Amino acid sequence: MNGAKVVGIHGGRSGGREAKPLPNPLIKLRELTKQHVHSLLRKLFDGADDALFAMADKAGTNNEQTVYFDAMRELRLQKKHIATSVVKSLIRSFNEVGSYRARYISEQSNQVSEELSLIQNEDLEVRVAVEGMISRLRGVSGKSLEELKLRVEHLLQSEPLELDQVPASPEVLCDGFMDGCEGLDIDIRAQLVILKLFERFVLADMVKAYDDSNALMVQLGVMPVMRKASAPQTRPSAPSAGAPVPGAPANPVHHVAPGSAQTPMSHYAQETGGGMVGGQLEDLRNLLHGGQLQGGAVTGAEPPTLSSVYYSQNDLIGALSAFQGEQLESLGNFGPSQLIDFRSLLSQKLAQGSCDADYSEMDSDVINLVSMLFEFILDDRQLQPTMKALIARMQIPILKVALMDRNFFNKGGHPARKLLNLIASAAIGWNEPEEGKKDRLREKIESLVERVLTEFTQDLGFFNELLEDFSSFVDVEQRRGQLVEQRTKDSEKGKVASELAKKAAQENLNESIKGRVVPDSVMQLLKEGWSSVLVLHYLKEGEHGKNWLSACALVDELVWSLNPEPAEQGTRNKLLAMIPQLMKRLREGLKEVSFDEFKTKELLKSLENYHVEALQGLQAKIEAKEIGPAEVPLERMDTLSKRQRELEEQDDAIADLVRSTMELEMDFKALKSKSEPETSIDAESAQKTSDTDVKQPVSADRVGLDQDSVSEAPVHEEIVLVSTEPEAQEAVIDESDPFIKQVEKFAVGCWFEFQGSDHTERCKLAAIIKATGKYIFVNRAGIKVAEKTKMGLAVELRRGTVQILNDGLLFDRALESIITNLRGKNTGN
Repeated sequence: MNGAKVVGIHGGRSGGREAKPLPNPLIKLRELTKQHVHSLLRKLFDGADDALFAMADKAGTNNEQTVYFDAMRELRLQKKHIATSVVKSLIRSFNEVGSYRARYISEQSNQVSEELSLIQNEDLEVRVAVEGMISRLRGVSGKSLEELKLRVEHLLQSEPLELDQVPASPEVLCDGFMDGCEGLDIDIRAQLVILKLFERFVLADMVKAYDDSNALMVQLGVMPVMRKASAPQTRPSAPSAGAPVPGAPANPVHHVAPGSAQTPMSHYAQETGGGMVGGQLEDLRNLLHGGQLQGGAVTGAEPPTLSSVYYSQNDLIGALSAFQGEQLESLGNFGPSQLIDFRSLLSQKLAQGSCDADYSEMDSDVINLVSMLFEFILDDRQLQPTMKALIARMQIPILKVALMDRNFFNKGGHPARKLLNLIASAAIGWNEPEEGKKDRLREKIESLVERVLTEFTQDLGFFNELLEDFSSFVDVEQRRGQLVEQRTKDSEKGKVASELAKKAAQENLNESIKGRVVPDSVMQLLKEGWSSVLVLHYLKEGEHGKNWLSACALVDELVWSLNPEPAEQGTRNKLLAMIPQLMKRLREGLKEVSFDEFKTKELLKSLENYHVEALQGLQAKIEAKEIGPAEVPLERMDTLSKRQRELEEQDDAIADLVRSTMELEMDFKALKSKSEPETSIDAESAQKTSDTDVKQPVSADRVGLDQDSVSEAPVHEEIVLVSTEPEAQEAVIDESDPFIKQVEKFAVGCWFEFQGSDHTERCKLAAIIKATGKYIFVNRAGIKVAEKTKMGLAVELRRGTVQILNDGLLFDRALESIITNLRGKNTGN
């Protein structure tokens, strides 16, 4: 690049010239500007990555998220090509001063001349966006760019250049960027976002680049002192926001011919503090005028004449303030919200003056935009009618803010904007309270609106105070609601965990008793006592916990001890060794869950009797197996009888051993119970029941524990710890149905409106319990109001009895709607 110092320079108006070297200052300027643009492009690609990822992260749908991820990938792949294209365009603007832009436009015209009738709406949107970017940069850098133009003309001794022919002009940079982006295969939404990022990271810093360029020229001795006679050729730019100048005339201003001290734009700059209105306001105005706005004025519009008379800002603010107080009378009336006709309202006051004035173009556009803003708000179904009525009272104050401060539309952090958004966000989950019940949110918003109507005059800082106060109130309300909501979620999760634990315990118990002979009292012990031990250990450790597995194994051991197999001496020895340890573990487990002590003694005593019976039965089977089925000789009968008596005595000794621990415990408890009230249960009756249990074991495949029917007959049912009652039958739709897919995309924190037969309820999705498939909804206070299934929600979506609420920022949604409507009108759709 540095070696190419001989280039062809052609004037844009005088035809071709002989090639001659570039002046040395221009070469140095080219290198300085190239380095500056290189640095800005690096910032662009780094910042674009983060910005697109953040937008994808906040996307409301998978489709929208994919759009931004695709844009991120495409931009990474094409960034070298894009950077090369921008730098190439920049270099050519230096090497071909005066002819590059004309040649570029001619090339572009030839490419599209045959396709003009096929221009798509998306192309129009992109063109409008690019023109807005150029206009904004031109507006804020007009003086620096004009001085740079004069110095380049002086160096080249050329005819006057057009501003777009100045090296590194906004047009040159945008041309290069658009050429580089031609290969991006992305959605129009992503295209517009990338253009905004280019403006934010590159064009916004070019003002400093132009200043640095002029400083270099001065350092190199190129026109150190600018000619005072030089007049800028830029179009007058729209003014920025500012408070009315103190002492400004209250009467309409009569405008005179352009160039005098009181042209319409010079008056407006004086009235608003001067400067350029950039950003979103200009985009909106451009769309409002069908894309014909250039530099703050409508292309083709007739210039102001000597007779042009515009209302001053003080006149408009004064007239609006007069009507602002009148709204206090209707503050308590929550009837249908009314959109104010600002022009009709203002005419009642302004028409009383002696002269026939009109609104300036800027004021007229602001009035229209604020009207459209509130038209969207009052039609928005995301807000309850009561809240709409309250926000509607702020129409006049908001218009005053927009007229005094143009940044109301440009800055997302404007306090009046943030206050509107915060009110709407706080009100999205608001429900009409019961009659006579206090409503803190409604009272706070009423108080806030009343303060705006009574105290706001022209001090824009007043909204900072209101915003801080309301933010503190909302923070307190949200923390209170979040605390209750967290308790609700913890309760629901605990309930689900308990149900899962009971279900696991139920399955284990039923599996262990399947096909076995289990007496009623043992079934009672398992269902009422040991099931609690199983649930406790499952909750603490889960299905793989050591104590859970040990508790499950004990159930198998207990059931086996009542029906020991096979009938052999080794089995009997094993049972004798197992019983004491089994009884000890049962007693400790039941004590751990604080099971009723009297019932524990009763059930363990009954179990003890069953163990004695099991030992006797096992010994009889062993003897029968040893003797065989043959008839026993008479001479051996006495011997067998004697042996049987010995065995019975041995079994009695074993039974005494088994009872020993129980008797010791009973003696200890007896001493303790002397100071306690006597139990209402008849011990003699309890003993009788226990004896009955010994004599009547129950054989079942799966045994239930309905205590009213235990003594009558075996109950062939499962142990039930978790309710198995069927839920109310709900309609069923196919899993591939779009409504099912929509429910699957629901995110925790989204707001919904459920429509009942007599009222509607707004609530937030607080939790999705995956284990049960339940969707838990809470109100603004964090209290549970509904529990739904995925299928149930899908059916309600189809019926239209549940609506998804958009909790996006109100002002931003309103602007998005305005832009969409204006684009539709401009394209004829």
